Amino acid sequence: MKNVILLFILFCLFFSCKSNNEINLKIKEAEELIRTEQPDSAFALLDGITNPDILNDKTFARFCLIHAGLSEQLGEDMPFVPQMERANDYYEKHGSLEEKMNCLMYLGMSYEEETDFDWAMKSYLKAVEMAKKANNYLLVGKLYKKIAGLHDYEDNYDEAQRYHLLSGEYYLKGGDSLDYIYSIRDIGWLYTLKEEYGEASESYQKAYQLALNMNDSLLLSSMTNRLGINYKELGDYSLAEKYLYQSIAYDEAGSAPTYLALADLYTRKKEYGKVREYIEMASMYRTPGHKLTGALLFRLYILEKEQGNYSLSLDYYEQYVNYADSIADLQARADVLKVERRYEYAELLNNNNELENRNQWIIIACVLLLLVSLFLLVLYKYRITLKNEYILNQQKRISEANKALQEKEFAVKGLKGDILNIRENILRSSAVYKKIIKNSQSIEEAKKYPLTDQDWLTLKEILKTTYFLFIDNLQSQIPNLTEDEIRFCCLLKIGLNSQQLSILLNIQSASVSHKRYRIMKKGQLENTDITLEKFVFGL
Repeated sequence: MKNVILLFILFCLFFSCKSNNEINLKIKEAEELIRTEQPDSAFALLDGITNPDILNDKTFARFCLIHAGLSEQLGEDMPFVPQMERANDYYEKHGSLEEKMNCLMYLGMSYEEETDFDWAMKSYLKAVEMAKKANNYLLVGKLYKKIAGLHDYEDNYDEAQRYHLLSGEYYLKGGDSLDYIYSIRDIGWLYTLKEEYGEASESYQKAYQLALNMNDSLLLSSMTNRLGINYKELGDYSLAEKYLYQSIAYDEAGSAPTYLALADLYTRKKEYGKVREYIEMASMYRTPGHKLTGALLFRLYILEKEQGNYSLSLDYYEQYVNYADSIADLQARADVLKVERRYEYAELLNNNNELENRNQWIIIACVLLLLVSLFLLVLYKYRITLKNEYILNQQKRISEANKALQEKEFAVKGLKGDILNIRENILRSSAVYKKIIKNSQSIEEAKKYPLTDQDWLTLKEILKTTYFLFIDNLQSQIPNLTEDEIRFCCLLKIGLNSQQLSILLNIQSASVSHKRYRIMKKGQLENTDITLEKFVFGL
């Protein structure tokens, strides 16, 4: 009897530890990936652990600390507040000073993500005191920067500046000149927000002079950009031009925002030719991470409004508003998804707590029952089976929830296609488009109301708005196109067939084919399988 009971206990311990061992192996593998500088793979591995809360306190705390560090490095969502609170409770009792400081900082970041700024501030300040005692000046500087960010978010700019100043002092103590310079720059930006442009210039100039010694082009580009914007607000346009041009020279690849700042500057100076040129340059230097679609539309709206083109200005404004609304809607959807994830986690945590309490009573009952008879031992095994089924059901629910989340993400991607459809609907509703379609269906209409130069110009502008880089891509891929050939390609872009082109342009079908062949020859497409229509639609 005694041997049977011992074997049963060993059997249960083996299977209860198996899951923990698998997670432990994943955590060790993630640590190895971090050492080999593969943070993305490490994060994906840890993020794939569906239920880390079943781990013991020590392993769970280590999991949270590693996961939070990777989240900060990669810009991902921090672990949930209850998870970081549990990890912090463990490290407060058993952790090293470094583990305590880092865990408190990550706990503050989790509070900050959930907009619980009071508790975030308390966590940061507590971590600051520990970091000061440990003479960890770089961590103190980092924490003060986060505290400054909290004050900045609440528009408490004076306190934000005070903490940025403290942050810079500790970065300097720790030998981090780069972050010290950024602290001075951030102080200048807060002066700009307070419209104290003279003080802002002093901060920016100080940061810029220090940055010159760093020989860091990205840093110098950032500093000169801020200086240019500040002098623009001061009304010193010559200095603003000087520093904005310097910013572009330091970092041409990331110069799109600076070109927009120049466009704003020349709008104020009423030099509209340069405004349009710099808007086009901003569009050219956009990056996938900074598409600046809203900013470009807004600047185009202001430009056309200043030049008195109110119809086109209104069109750009409507596009800007639609784009802003779509972005706000996407953000709202993302916020809802985050709330749903927090709710699901809270529900799962509550279920796990209930399950843990139930298991404690089960263990007590089993110990008593094992002392009474082997029959009750069989009953205990049955309860364990039920518990495992319950856990499997919970995991299935989590899997289904993840699938639903993925479907929602696909829906969000579909919105991008909707935005393009909206642009194309705006094109089809324009007067020049309707005139083209009407003329292409009637020879009499085409002769009576031929397209004017203004109509052609309007068509090109609308196409630029609907398909941002269509004209530029056309001219870059098929150089030396005449204005007549560009107009022909514009008509193909809006979907006119050969018969409609013949009627609209008042030429024979053979002439339409000849035009098409001449353009394809310029683009070296005559010996390929692609048609001119497919080529144009692909731009």
